[in-house]
Amino acid sequence: MGQILLADDVEFLRKLYGDIVSSTFPNYEVEFFQNGGSLVERLERGVGNIALILTDNSMPPGPTGSEIIRKYAKSPKFDGTIPFILSYAGDEEIGKKAIEDGAFSFIQKPFDLSQLVDIIQKAFDKYKK
Repeated sequence: MGQILLADDVEFLRKLYGDIVSSTFPNYEVEFFQNGGSLVERLERGVGNIALILTDNSMPPGPTGSEIIRKYAKSPKFDGTIPFILSYAGDEEIGKKAIEDGAFSFIQKPFDLSQLVDIIQKAFDKYKK
């Protein structure tokens, strides 16, 4: 079973996104992270069976989602084979920069949950996960 890594510092949003992702993509296990530091710890353990990474941008303490994408999305370990999706509130330039840094896509908060499902499905279609 593939894994979806889901990082957001807001517990309510982690649960909401996790419930939607788990019910829509039941063949994937969702692993939760409450900040950038805990997500980095997981990424440092290796790729394993990671199918997708959804990360919020601002998740103190530790690195932002943008910094994580910049470091890992194009790294030899991940080699462009795992889609990263950035969620964030703020200027669209944050999302555009994430794409330049190797993210598959971005989604600006607040968003409709169907948009999130659509982006994840497109990532799976492209990456055949």
